[in-house]
Amino acid sequence: MDTSTHVITGVGLAGISFIDPTIGTHPELLSSMLFCTIVGSNAPDVDFLYKYKGNDTYLKKHRGISHSLYFQVILAFLIASIATIGNGGSYFPTFFLWTLIAVSLHVLFDICNIYGTQAFRPFTNRWVALNLLPILDPFIMAAHLIGIGFWFGGYHSGMIFSFVYIGILMYVAWRYRVHQNVLRRLIRDGEKGVTYTLLPTFRSDCWGVIASCNQHFKLGKYDKNGVVWSKVLMKASDKNEIIQASRKHSFIKYLQTHSAYMHASIINKEDGYEVHWFDLRYQWKIDEPFIAIIKLDKKLNFVQSDVKRGLLAIPERA
Repeated sequence: MDTSTHVITGVGLAGISFIDPTIGTHPELLSSMLFCTIVGSNAPDVDFLYKYKGNDTYLKKHRGISHSLYFQVILAFLIASIATIGNGGSYFPTFFLWTLIAVSLHVLFDICNIYGTQAFRPFTNRWVALNLLPILDPFIMAAHLIGIGFWFGGYHSGMIFSFVYIGILMYVAWRYRVHQNVLRRLIRDGEKGVTYTLLPTFRSDCWGVIASCNQHFKLGKYDKNGVVWSKVLMKASDKNEIIQASRKHSFIKYLQTHSAYMHASIINKEDGYEVHWFDLRYQWKIDEPFIAIIKLDKKLNFVQSDVKRGLLAIPERA
C-alpha cells in the first residue's frame, strides 16, 4: 500500500489499542503508542534506502527481506525498545505486541497488492501477491478517516476501530470472493489453454485483465458486462537475437523470474538498439510502474542500462 495508508493505519491501531487493559488504564501512553504503531506500520519500507544505489537495486530489494517473518519481529523489537526506554523501561510487552501488529499489518496489506512481498522468508523466497487491493484503496482510507472522526468526537477509540477493522476484514474478504468469481467466469468462457490474471482497480466490480496466450498477451478490462480487450502484445521471442542479447543483463533476468508478464519493445537507434522491458501488471499506471531500458550497440554488445519509474504507458500493437 502507499505511505499515506500505512500512516493512517498506524493511527487506527493506536486507537484500537485502548482495548488493551494496559493502554486503557494508562491513556498517557497514547503518544508512545502512536510512535510504535505509526513507525511500525511504515518500518518494513526501510528498504527505500536501496534507492540510493539506483532504481534497479531498489526494485530487486523492495519488499524482500525487510518484509520477511524474522525481520518483522526484529523491527517490532527495536521500535518497542525505544518506546520502552522513553517510559523508564516499562510496558515493553504491550509496546512490542502492538508494534508487531502494525508491522505485520503493513506486510499483509502489501501482500494484497500486485507487487506482493517475500513475506515468508526464510522458509521460501517465493513472492506472494494476491492482486486484491489497489495501492491506494478508497474504502480502507475512508474507514480510517471516519474512525478518527468519531475518536475526536469523544467516542471510545477501541470500540470504534474494532468496528473499522472488522469492516475492513469483511471488505477484503468480499474483494477476494469477487476476484475468484470473476476468474472462474473468465476461465469458463475464455479460450482453452489461456491463463488469466486479474488486476485490482478502485472498484470491486471492475478489474484489469491479462490473458497469457501461447504467443501473445491480451490486455483488457472486466466489468459487469464482461471483458473489453484493448491491446495485444507479442511475447518476447526466444529467436530474436536483440531480445536475447538484452536478456543477458542481470536485472532483466531478475525481472523475468519476478514476473511472468514482461513485454519487450525494440527501438532502433543510429548507434545500436534500445530494448524496453515493461511489466504488464502496471498497465493502468498504479502501484510502482517501471520500465527497464537496455542499450546495445550494433554488434549487440551491452552499452548501458536504465530503470525509469513513474507514469508509464504500455505500447500498443495491433
